[in-house]
Amino acid sequence: MADIFLLIDEYKELLDEKDRLKDATTKNNKILEEKRKELAQAMIDAESPRISRGGFLYSLQDKTKYNKIGGCDENGFFETLEEHGLGDIIKRTVSAQTLNGAMAGLVEENDGKLPEDFEEFIKPYQYYDVGKRKETNKAAKNAKQKKEG
Repeated sequence: MADIFLLIDEYKELLDEKDRLKDATTKNNKILEEKRKELAQAMIDAESPRISRGGFLYSLQDKTKYNKIGGCDENGFFETLEEHGLGDIIKRTVSAQTLNGAMAGLVEENDGKLPEDFEEFIKPYQYYDVGKRKETNKAAKNAKQKKEG
């Protein structure tokens, strides 16, 4: 039988590494964006829109991105898209977390069963998860200290 404490330690290490990688990726993306701006400006200043180095070609590209303004009138936004013939780009979505919560509520209201109407759309699957949180129970901490000491 596997040593549960060893498995917990390994599990915690993996969770910590996941958090570290997420933070490192966020930090790296910010640095990367700043370096891209700096490089683009240097290429503009040097009037060198194409540079070859280390087997790669770097070229200056003038790009524009369009982002929806946060907090704008959603219905008005979608209506405007449709009025301009862009209704086909509108996608109705539901986040996985929201869907899980809603389905769990329906199952609870339906005596533990998913309503038949959803059988062709939703495939439930069961798995075991392990929760992790900081230990705050004084009794558990005291027991742990006595065991270690």
